[in-house]
Amino acid sequence: MKVRCVSNSGMDLRPYEYEQIGEDIFGRFGASAYTRYGIEIGRVYLVMGIIIYQTYQAYLIDDDGCILSCPCQLFEVLDERLIFNWEFRTIGKDEGIYPFVQAIFGYTELCTDKKSYENLIIEKDEYARQMYFKRKIEFENE
Repeated sequence: MKVRCVSNSGMDLRPYEYEQIGEDIFGRFGASAYTRYGIEIGRVYLVMGIIIYQTYQAYLIDDDGCILSCPCQLFEVLDERLIFNWEFRTIGKDEGIYPFVQAIFGYTELCTDKKSYENLIIEKDEYARQMYFKRKIEFENE
């Protein structure tokens, strides 16, 4: 799946809130109106996973080596085809990321290792990052 960034600000997420909120309030995306995401408007990204959070869905992408999970509302879909060997998993109630994260679609290691999300996004673990970029290179060459 390929997407193009059309916005990178929390202000542009305001129309997708469930109710009208003030600029300095963190809404369902965990962003205030002043939030800036580390993505570039107009840039095309390869989606490496889809993270289903409690209140929104996000694309797992990277921008110049920085791996991010950004709300899908910040993008337009250019190519809706999913990578053929993606997997899916629901997050168990016993996992530390539940209920914040509900489910994950993505490459094998992202879905089979229960610590993969935490290692990749929170801990910024080097092995998890290497696996992400290894899979990305494979997918780009398909």
